[in-house]
Amino acid sequence: MKKLLLFLLISTSVFSQNIAFKGKLLDEETREPVVYANLSFLNSNKGVSTNEDGTFSMNLDKKYLEAKVHISCLNYKDTIVFAKDIYQKIVYVQSLNILLKEIVLTKQIDQSVVLGEVKNRVEGVHTSGMRMLAKYFPNDKRVKCCSYLETIDIHFAKRSNHRKKAKFRIRIFNKDEKTGLPKDDILNVNLPVEIENGQEKVTVDIKNYNLEMPKNGLFIAFEKLFIPFNEYGKNEIDTENEFYYAPIIGYTSYNKKDRNDNMYLFVKGNWQLSPLNKIKQMEKYAPAISLTLSN
Repeated sequence: MKKLLLFLLISTSVFSQNIAFKGKLLDEETREPVVYANLSFLNSNKGVSTNEDGTFSMNLDKKYLEAKVHISCLNYKDTIVFAKDIYQKIVYVQSLNILLKEIVLTKQIDQSVVLGEVKNRVEGVHTSGMRMLAKYFPNDKRVKCCSYLETIDIHFAKRSNHRKKAKFRIRIFNKDEKTGLPKDDILNVNLPVEIENGQEKVTVDIKNYNLEMPKNGLFIAFEKLFIPFNEYGKNEIDTENEFYYAPIIGYTSYNKKDRNDNMYLFVKGNWQLSPLNKIKQMEKYAPAISLTLSN
């Protein structure tokens, strides 16, 4: 009886440490919901994304209330706050107020080139805590004829347990001259994409945004959304992430010019070259992302 009582007391104590970490993000000026913002706990793989109404919710150990959270969303200033300061509160974030360039059509498209075309089998990249996975596209001789961004193709793995209806977001970054890592968004448009059950490829048309290839190249990023809509199972391995989230972006084998030194991850609030680059067996692989450019 004493052992049972002790077990119940311990269980109650452990359970009491878990809280429902909830809140809401609104635009500081318009008071509109900030949709699909990412909240990442620094120095941790733990995080959550906001829903269509700007709310976020996750189970959390109380100790994380003293941790710092990085709030990131397209067209909004990155913000770092203590978790306790946004717990059960409405948080107002500041828009960058970026003006889009006027689109002027000057000539008919008669030339195009595809970078990173997917020709081989696609496998899944399931990195714990990964918020974004980016592939670098250099401005090399292949794009001499064509500098305008037309379409982006994203390929997904064929594993059945996470081939569900899901949402993700496309981001495009320029390259930091000093670090060589992704830096600023050059597509200042919120582009959430929804895929159907079992869909293996999606094409995103971006030609109407009049984007040109920067001199030092660019990064196409797949941004995962940690929202209930994307959950497909309990995560029993990583204690910092309660669920698995779809979709699982693919990677495939390439020739040398499109290989694994083009794979970058955004984890724990920072960009880094993927650790997969250090594995010899992975040296010929890169994210299954292709980019079509035109003149």
